[in-house]
Amino acid sequence: MPTVWLATAEGLVSLDLVAVELAVNGLRKGWTLTSHEAAYAAAYLFPRGVEYSVIANRVGVSGATLRRWFPADDTPLGEAMARIRTRQEALKVAVAKTVRPRVRCGTYQGARAHRRRKEPLDEACREALRVADRHYREHGTYIGAPEIAS
Repeated sequence: MPTVWLATAEGLVSLDLVAVELAVNGLRKGWTLTSHEAAYAAAYLFPRGVEYSVIANRVGVSGATLRRWFPADDTPLGEAMARIRTRQEALKVAVAKTVRPRVRCGTYQGARAHRRRKEPLDEACREALRVADRHYREHGTYIGAPEIAS
């Protein structure tokens, strides 16, 4: 397999040139390029006048990602390679997006969060739990239980 090692700011990157050639020719079916291979293929296609949407489809990245890597058609490959996120950076961004905000004290959900984190209940959450339990006994659900102002 023809492999080329390309030096980038983060270190050496391995490029499978056969995969890049197949993607450039529109023959990428059922497999994906690495981010660096996709950027290399895109840099090859831009000078040939291929549209962004076609390039994005051929290399398997979104148009927004392609625009982030190549803000202009004449962006050098070295600058685009510097904009590519590593897998660890992308994972950190994904985890940051999934972090749930802390719930407010003085609500049933706040009391449950304290218990989940094995923390002692504060007075507002203890009262909210009492009110929510009373609501549950009357209505059969915690949904709609009144909140306690904290």
